[in-house]
Amino acid sequence: MTDSTLSRAHHKCAIVILDGLGDLPTAQLGGKTPLEAADTPVMNRLAGAGRYGLVDPIGPGIVPNTHSGCGVLFGVLPEDVAKLKRGPVEASGAGRVLQPGEIALRTNFATLEATGAGLRIVDRRAGRIDADTETLASELRSVDLGDGVIAELHPTDQHRCVLVLSGPGLSPAISDTDPGDGGMPGFLQYSRPLDVSARKTAEKLNLFIDKAHKMLVSHPVNRKRVLEGKLPATGILTRGAGEGFGLNNIVQKRGLKAVVVAGCNTVIGLARTVGFGTRSDPRFTAAADTDLQAKVETVVAAFEDHDLVYVHIKAPDLFAHDHQPDNKRRFLECVDEALERLEQAGSMIAIAADHSTDSNSGSHTADPIPALIYNPADPATVAAPVDFGESLCAGGNMQRQSSHELLTRVLGALATNRMSN
Repeated sequence: MTDSTLSRAHHKCAIVILDGLGDLPTAQLGGKTPLEAADTPVMNRLAGAGRYGLVDPIGPGIVPNTHSGCGVLFGVLPEDVAKLKRGPVEASGAGRVLQPGEIALRTNFATLEATGAGLRIVDRRAGRIDADTETLASELRSVDLGDGVIAELHPTDQHRCVLVLSGPGLSPAISDTDPGDGGMPGFLQYSRPLDVSARKTAEKLNLFIDKAHKMLVSHPVNRKRVLEGKLPATGILTRGAGEGFGLNNIVQKRGLKAVVVAGCNTVIGLARTVGFGTRSDPRFTAAADTDLQAKVETVVAAFEDHDLVYVHIKAPDLFAHDHQPDNKRRFLECVDEALERLEQAGSMIAIAADHSTDSNSGSHTADPIPALIYNPADPATVAAPVDFGESLCAGGNMQRQSSHELLTRVLGALATNRMSN
């Protein structure tokens, strides 16, 4: 690589978002976190030659989710993060443009069991079902709920779906029926209106939940899954009700062109919501089978006509949710191998995350995440490799900060690189 080519590479930056990267020590890994236990020579080199430290995705003590944590990294101001509702973000990712008055909800296929006491939640994700979801959803694509309200269910990836409610007098001010990972109740809690304007919406959503369960419980796909020893997708859980919206971001305000490389519908939808371009491919998935090398090659190719290229990698979060710290460790080693190609490209590289996911509890936590910024144009980038991980970052050479501050630092470094060449 010539000096002039390297100089131009410094004008570009890849931001690698490792979903759920941060973790807590686990006995399965000898009291280390998955990142600390992983063999990651590339990340160690980048950290040693750059800046590293702990980052609070939104702020200390706040437990983020994927769309809020990624939203801040995409340049959404922290005070605007609350406007990011999961339903509309997922709808955008699915290519479903919401019309005024329509309500979108993030939806899971789940395993629900009818009992005398109600619908018992057996599994929030129906065993992470990843086949035949289109077939299941097709019979729920257009359901008349009366009073002019129509429900339509669109599958996205694995167990994830988008539910859109259309009709007069609807409001997003309703409670979630998905309990989340933090404290799953034994039985489905039907949606409640959070103000008087949402009574009709909660009523119609609950009607759809009952209709969906009645249809799904006897569906041939689920009968086959039971015979195969798999959990059936016998119901749905909903959360994040909202209406269509758009948000500005500090990346575009600085005149930079950004694109997001991802296979996760949530992240694709978020990118579209903030006005970024997207690069997707059938090889990019929201699971461990995603093609990491293809993702990295797409990042390098995108430098041709973009200043900032994000790449989102979902699997670390999934392994932590499923209490599999060793698999999370192994996958992080695969990510590290793929990052060598990015290192060779000569661009700036930032590694961050949307949130921490604890492999012990299987839940998101408020713990800060380890992060690094590697800038080849920085004269300080001469140090030896370090053991990049949570413990090292706790005493890092970059002060503890928010993701917003981290992004601001990245954008500032990019501006400096451009002025000096």
